[in-house]
This record gives sequence, C-alpha cells and structure tokens, in this order.
Amino acid sequence: MLVAVAAFVLYWTTLLPGVDLGDSGSIQTTVGSTLLTPRNGYPLYFAIGGAALAITHDSPARTMNLVSATEAAAACGLFVIVATELAGSLIAAIGAASLFAVSYTFWSQSVTAEVYALHISFVLACLWLLLRWAEKPTTARLAAFFACYALGFGNHLSMILLAPGFVAFLFLSEPNGWRAMFRPRVIALAVGLALLGACQYLWNVRTLWFLPQPPQSIGEAVRTFWFDVTKSDWRETMVMNVPESLLKDHLAMYWFDLRQQFGIAAIALAVAGAVAIARRHPRRALLLALLYLVNAAFAFGYNVGDTHVFYLPSHLIVALLAGIGAASIPLFVNSSRRWLATAASIVLLAYAVARGYEDFPALDRSHDERAATALDRLTADLDDRRSIFVVDLNWQLANGLSYYSSVATPQVAVVRARDVLLYAPALIESNETAGRRIVTNAAATRLLNAAYGPLLHTSPSEPTPTLIDVIRRLAPGTRYALAILKPTRDFTLDRDELRESLAVLSGGAAVSVPTSDYAAILGSVGRAPDFVQQAPYPFTGRFSAQGSSIQVRMESWLSADTIRRMGFGHIIVNRQHTLIVERGVSFATFDDAGTPTQTAYFAGLFAPIERDLVSLR
Repeated sequence: MLVAVAAFVLYWTTLLPGVDLGDSGSIQTTVGSTLLTPRNGYPLYFAIGGAALAITHDSPARTMNLVSATEAAAACGLFVIVATELAGSLIAAIGAASLFAVSYTFWSQSVTAEVYALHISFVLACLWLLLRWAEKPTTARLAAFFACYALGFGNHLSMILLAPGFVAFLFLSEPNGWRAMFRPRVIALAVGLALLGACQYLWNVRTLWFLPQPPQSIGEAVRTFWFDVTKSDWRETMVMNVPESLLKDHLAMYWFDLRQQFGIAAIALAVAGAVAIARRHPRRALLLALLYLVNAAFAFGYNVGDTHVFYLPSHLIVALLAGIGAASIPLFVNSSRRWLATAASIVLLAYAVARGYEDFPALDRSHDERAATALDRLTADLDDRRSIFVVDLNWQLANGLSYYSSVATPQVAVVRARDVLLYAPALIESNETAGRRIVTNAAATRLLNAAYGPLLHTSPSEPTPTLIDVIRRLAPGTRYALAILKPTRDFTLDRDELRESLAVLSGGAAVSVPTSDYAAILGSVGRAPDFVQQAPYPFTGRFSAQGSSIQVRMESWLSADTIRRMGFGHIIVNRQHTLIVERGVSFATFDDAGTPTQTAYFAGLFAPIERDLVSLR
C-alpha cells in the first residue's frame, strides 16, 4: 500500500492536466459514450473510465489521465506482492517496484490517458494468481487465475503474448503431470471463463447495429467485429514486419531503450537475478524467460511508430529480475549473511529514488498545455453559427480536435475533408447561402483544389508566424533554446530560414545549420551560442551558463519513433522543464530560473497550421 500510494503521488504530481493528442485524445473523446465500436476496443478500460467519469464529474481528459495514474499506482502495489514471492525479500521487492515505477516509459504512460498501466496491472495480477496456484494447486485458485487472465483481454488483446509462458508453467507445475491439465473439468473451466471474458466485447458488437450501415446478419457482424477489433487492415503490414535492413538499427534502439529505463547497473543486477532464479527455481525462471522473450520479440518486430510502449511487459520482467538479483547477492559471494541482501536491496531502492529524482523534471507534464494551445489556435474564432471547419489533419491532431469539437468547444463545427469530398461544392454552396464561412487547413485546401480547383476560390484567412518572425522580435540578451530533430516525412525543414534564424540568434557569428538527426543550440540572442551539439544518435549534454545548470536530453530513436507522448527530448534549466523537444524545430525562450517565457514549434506536430477561406467562384 505504501508503494502504491507513493507511486500515485508521483504520477498525480506529474499528471498531464488536460487533452492530449494521438490515441490518448481518442480515449479522452470516447470515454463516457454508450456506444463503443470494435475499432475502439478496450471495453474494460472504457467501463472503468466511464465509472470514474461518473464519480469525478470532471473533464473526460483529466479524468482519464487520473485513471491511468491510479491504475499505474495499483500496478506498483501488485509489483511488490509478486516480487516478494519471487525474490523472497520485501525490501528487494520495494526497491524493484520503485525502479519500475520511475522507469521512463512506464512513468510517461502513467500520466496521460493510455491503456498500458492497466495492462501491466493484469500481467502482475495473473502472475500472482499463478504463483499462488503453484504453491497450492486447487481448482479455486486455478479458476481465479483463468478468470483474471480472461478479464485482462477486455483491456488489451496483447494478453495473448503471455500465453506461452503461462501454459508452460501450468504444465510443469501440475503435481499430477501435464496431462491433468486436459481433464474435462479443467477444460470446461478454462473455456467457460474465456467465454465470459469475451462477453466484455458484446458492448462493441452491439454498437454495430447503431451505425449508419448496420450488419445484415450475425455472421457479418462477427466478421466486421473481428476485422476492426484486431485491426486486420494494417496488422498484417505491422506485425513481425520490420525490414531486414533495419534489424541492426532496432537492436541498437532496444539497447538504448533498456538503458533509458533502468541504467547499466540495474540491467546487470537483472542478469544476476536471472542466473539466481534459474539455479533455485527453474520453472519460475522458464516462466519469466518466456514472458520476457515473447513480449520483447513481438515489440522488436512490431513496425509501428511507438514501438517503445510495447516493450513495457518485457521491462516489467527485467525489473522483477533486478529485485531477485538484489535479494540473491549472498548467493554470488558464497555467503550466508542475509544483511548483504538487505544492503543490496537498500542500494537498489536508493538507486531507483536517484533515477526518479533525475528524471522528474523531464517527465513532469503538470504544466504541459501544448495540445490545448495548438487546438485553441487551430479553432480560434470558429463557431457553427458563422463557419464550418473542413480539415485534413495528421491523425494525432485529428484525435485531439475530435475531443475539442465534442467536449471542449462543441460550438466548433468540424468535418473531415475526405468525408465530404464527393459533394464538397454543394456543401460549400449551402453553407454560404446560410451565411457561414468555409474555413480549411492547408492540407484540406490542397485536397479540395485538386478535386474542384476551377470551381473554388481560396485565400489565406490569416498569416501564420514563421521561425524567423519569432526570432526577430526577441530582444538582445534573451536566453533561448533551439532543438532540431529530423522531421517525419509529412513535414519539411526550411534550411534557408534556419540559416537566417541562426545568424540572427548568434549576432552574425558563424553557426552552420545542423545536418545530423539530433541537434541542440542554446545561448543568448545577439552573441555566439553557449552550447552547440549535433549527433546521428540520441545524446545527453550538461553545461553551465550565466549561473544556470542546463541539461539537454535527447530521449528518442528517430528511425523507430514517430509517436512520443512525452516528447522526443527535453531541455532542463535549473531543474525546470524549459522545453519539450518534438520532431522538427522546437524553440523556447526562458528566464534565469529556467521558466519558459515563449515556446514555438515548426515543421512538426505542434507547428502553426495555416487556415484558408474557401468559396465558390
């Protein structure tokens, strides 16, 4: 309970205050709805979220962020129970739980609306119930394990990746031999509880009959449900589909990611833990090995833009092994002195606290209003009495806009350009007749012009600021931070503008435009920069300038990461979160305390979006 409470305080303190983009924005939009499509999935997660929303009466965005923090705290509490059973030491379990609680990816997913904290809770709950059954193999305990495992599928279908480890452990731990697991009573219990678990998805199936084109038969409904809930349209191109040319790069990414979570010392301790449990409890060692290998292999071969989150179950196993390693120190020094294990466990706990202290400024999202600011700017001066907003947006922004247009600013009428493309002229004409403007973003304008160019007249509704515009307004001596990360394919860096901007920032000093994937430049306007570094791989830089302690952290692997909820890097000044670095250009000015006074993004997700007015000629 103490660990769970401490973890909750940590996550609550660093909680994202409101809306997020991407999948988190979609979750925040969907929660509370009585209709849940198969594409949305996660019926258990949304049921918990809906109950929390009814209790809190807060905004859906903040409520779902808080739900994630609560589920993550529960996972940390469960971790202690499981690790105590595996390591035989409560102190080692607390140290390992603390290490996992402050691990970079788990922490970042625990302060925004995401399903992974609840998934880790179910992994740990299943592990605990399975170990209890092995200790005393009764039908009731086996049923509890089956029920928990089946329930977990209502949150995330990746629970299936646990099956090889669970099945092997069940077969090897059955006192009457593995054939006893095929007794009719056990089979009936497993199938019955699996069917009950699957009933969670009746909510999703039911919704199909409320859609504009409902299924014509049960068979069609089942096919549609399966296609959408398993995301068959893109799964075949993603699962185990990393190009062979990128395999070496993905190995390097995994090693970077693992060190980012735990550091070299804890990884070494986990290796020691793996050796210790293999010597003492081979069946438990096989269970943990299969859970680690299957989940790590899946994440390694999963060709998506946020691969790092799918490594979370394997990171969980590494943290558990670190706890076992701390408790097993006497084994490696041929000593029976238990105080050695206690001392190692206390050191592990201190190590976790130190890592948490170091990462706190970077993972603190309590002041992160970037999504709300971007959406406020995008929807400024729009309402359904005077205008409709026709958009074609990056999917992450589109999900955030869905939340805004349904919850935060329901007066904004938004339509997707691709949804109305076939009848766009009629839509424009009818709204112009009703006195409404047709406002579009640049991508939607291009889409409409490509289809109906001669019929349409377009004009910019207002100019969008550029990087050089922002920089030219700065007073000499203003402190700044500029980060340049290789943009995604849908954005382009304007290198001429960058060159001009760097010349203004440096007072004419020679500063070349970085060509590497990662770059950071910090200084004061009008003189040569205090810090310039670029590299083809992530780096961390520390320096002092004008009495300030400054840390530059590049926290992503750009060849694999197109989605980073917490940003792709951070600039920390005097332990203040001065700038969250995104792909493209990230720029901030700050005061001597490190507090940002202005933040701007270009050639990336948070860049200003040009809006146009479209009318019929």
